[in-house]
Amino acid sequence: MLKAVSRETLTQQAADTLKRYILTEELPAGSKLPSERELSEVLVVSRNILREALSTLASQGVIEKFAGKGTFVADFDRHAAHLSLPLTVSQVGTTAQEVREARAALEIGAVGLMVSRITKEEIELLENILHIYEARHQAGKNTIKEDIQFHLALLRSTKNKVIEEMAPLVYDMFRRTLAEEPSAIRQSPDRIIIEHRRIVAALKEADVAAARLAMHDHFRLQDIPV
Repeated sequence: MLKAVSRETLTQQAADTLKRYILTEELPAGSKLPSERELSEVLVVSRNILREALSTLASQGVIEKFAGKGTFVADFDRHAAHLSLPLTVSQVGTTAQEVREARAALEIGAVGLMVSRITKEEIELLENILHIYEARHQAGKNTIKEDIQFHLALLRSTKNKVIEEMAPLVYDMFRRTLAEEPSAIRQSPDRIIIEHRRIVAALKEADVAAARLAMHDHFRLQDIPV
């Protein structure tokens, strides 16, 4: 089965992603970062891992934490911080592209099981997640948590325990995406809403071909055939 990412690796990934976010977005000294709750959801790590990552950045002088006020960007050497960041977000010999391909192959390959086994209640759950996703997006809030919930619900609908245990691929994919594109911490593309709607519509119609095509388009991996 999948090898769990170590606590130390997750902490470092979270710290590097936040540092890259601050540098890429050119957040000035004194800028307040999102709350710990929001950051833990966005980075797909526990609150404890997030706090360790923040402590790492605080020890490096990148951020400052003030009790009762929040976490703020410090006045630090940005050139040195850029040099300290890893050139790649790959880990343990794998690349972000390989993780994307594995996750796409898993979900697209499981479409037949999803269509044949998904229940009315599970479709309603997907619709509810999508409704919350849209509401949060319209309110300018991050939607990564809902995106993850949507895909985990898809995996659970297969009623296959082995597939369900591959959920770490979903989490890792989101972490890698944020590491590569730090601006995603504050952005949520409209296309995801449209593509999720297509997936739900195909599942409601029990249309395997349409569901597979919707999933294929969603992952945008041209070299994986429908």
